Amino acid sequence: MKKVWQKTPALLKALLLNIVLLYPIVTINQIIIQLNLKYFPKYGISLIPILIILYLYWKVITKWNPYINKDDIKLSFKFNIVNIKNILIVLGLGLFTVITIYFSYIFFDIDNSPQLGYIKSFSNNNIITAIPLLLGLALTAGIAEEVTYRGFIQNTTHRKYSKIISYLIIGILFSIAHFLPLELIAPYILISIAYSFIADKQKSTGLVIFTHFLSDFALFLLIYFNVIS
Repeated sequence: MKKVWQKTPALLKALLLNIVLLYPIVTINQIIIQLNLKYFPKYGISLIPILIILYLYWKVITKWNPYINKDDIKLSFKFNIVNIKNILIVLGLGLFTVITIYFSYIFFDIDNSPQLGYIKSFSNNNIITAIPLLLGLALTAGIAEEVTYRGFIQNTTHRKYSKIISYLIIGILFSIAHFLPLELIAPYILISIAYSFIADKQKSTGLVIFTHFLSDFALFLLIYFNVIS
């Protein structure tokens, strides 16, 4: 099996990793959230099982992770949060993410999308329900997407392609995974490239996981409280 995987083209590996590592965990956590909304609409209690599932997911993924070479991007939550450079990266990358998404919707005059519609649907729930569930969604996105795209696919494609080609492949897969209108594909590719670049420089997923989570959670709250629509 190992020999078959080694002979598999890098692009096909990237597609398979995208399916195997991302969609199951996202689907499971979204189902848990839907069950919460259906049977316990007054409280966001599904945050607890979501945290447990993400913990188990991380344990399994880090144990299975084959990318341990010096130049590989390491799977890690750790980064120096009090380092001025890292603070500036988090703020810059986070603002770039939020601003790019927000103004792309405005520029292309997009009123809705599957992703936006899903987040807007939480406005029908009270804060005690919505905020924990949105937190669970943001954590799932930050961890699962960065593990998949930066932790696995980026290390895979870097072995066969130039960094630019690798970033583009990841960006395309990243944008497709969000089921976006065609107009938003390019902006999301740009966002993904920025995350890939930072992960490459850091040689770790720690900072990009945190920034991805923070950006998504900030956007979710802005939408929930009708600051942006």
